[in-house]
Amino acid sequence: MNESGRTRFYLDKTGFFAESAVILLAMAIIFRVIGCIGMWSNRVDAIMLVLLPVLCCLLLILCIVLLGKKGFFLSFIPVLLGVVFFVFKSLGFESWMHTVLCVILYVVVAVLYTATVIGWIHTKWLLPVLFGLPFIYHVAVEDIPALIKTPESVTFAAGMQEMSVLCIMAALFCIGVGLKKRPPKQKKYRKEATEPAAEPVPVQPAASAAPAQTAETPVIQAAAAMAEPEANPILSDSPYTPVLTLDPDPIEPEDSENKADESGDE
Repeated sequence: MNESGRTRFYLDKTGFFAESAVILLAMAIIFRVIGCIGMWSNRVDAIMLVLLPVLCCLLLILCIVLLGKKGFFLSFIPVLLGVVFFVFKSLGFESWMHTVLCVILYVVVAVLYTATVIGWIHTKWLLPVLFGLPFIYHVAVEDIPALIKTPESVTFAAGMQEMSVLCIMAALFCIGVGLKKRPPKQKKYRKEATEPAAEPVPVQPAASAAPAQTAETPVIQAAAAMAEPEANPILSDSPYTPVLTLDPDPIEPEDSENKADESGDE
């Protein structure tokens, strides 16, 4: 069942029931064409009793082969056209009660088949019952007694037409049994994180790189060294610092005394 509440059905064209339905529909076309050879003169009968059922069978075969996996719900179109054919055919019955019952049955078939393939009905098992019981009734109540009691009254054309109808019912029965439910699409949910988020690790600044050595670096270092004052040896804490002493009697140079005496004599 999808989000809209409908059940999607499909028909595998490689399955046994699908292949059987295709074969039965092809046989229904052959029997219908053979049984209606002399009915081409009447245009209404040719359209309603020959061309319409043949068209329905061809469309249903195409739905099985081409739209079995996707879009098989479109098979309700040939089924509705087939209901029109059967209603028109029932108008020729001798008993009006038989005609009314058949028309009611055909309308029920149209409604249930359409509701099933579209997805409004969530089970397929109504279809096999819906097509299987009329098939059994036709064979057991109408066809076999007619062949036993009055075999001379059954013409070849009528027999071929009845075989065509039985093939169509059997094909619809196979379709009803062969339908499969399409699994619902699974939603993908995003997984929520159950563990607490890890604390962010502080990023330490990278150590500053040493300044690049250039050709001018030695010159700059030498100029800086010359600009710095030399250490005062007196204030130095080295044990080998020389001690300076002051002489109380400084020795004056002799030249200065001689010059002073000469200036006094004069």
